[in-house]
Amino acid sequence: MNDYRYRQKPEFQRYGTKGQQRLMAVALIALVAALVVLSVLYVSASSYRSRMGEQMERRINSNLLDAIGLANRMTGGVQSNSSIRLGQIRQHVFAMDQINAVSIAVGGEGARIIPQEAVSALVDALDRYEVIVQTATGNALEVRTLLLTHLHSLQELLASR
Repeated sequence: MNDYRYRQKPEFQRYGTKGQQRLMAVALIALVAALVVLSVLYVSASSYRSRMGEQMERRINSNLLDAIGLANRMTGGVQSNSSIRLGQIRQHVFAMDQINAVSIAVGGEGARIIPQEAVSALVDALDRYEVIVQTATGNALEVRTLLLTHLHSLQELLASR
């Protein structure tokens, strides 16, 4: 007897009916499309967040440079325009603090640009200077130097980021 049988080549076994196979193919294509769309959205959001952070840092740096310029123009003594310049410096410090707060609100504590201690030190120095301007007592040069020291320290801190 002839023991030879015709054997077919092994092939990929298909599971399910043709309708189930089509449904599985459509689901797989939809999954791949969703993955591509989500990847594009993630890259776009990541790029936006990066640009936003850079913009906030630039705005803070701009306010810081303006505050330093105003503080440099103040003299060691109390002048008639001292309170005006002091108010302008306070506005720049407030703007830096608000930009920092927005950055924290958007990106969490890890997105903090300026440490809270730096803002507190600047506000304290401004308050001391304001008391000296209002009462015309005390050493304005010492407090101005302290204010400039805090501003330059913050500038170095931002430059090292």
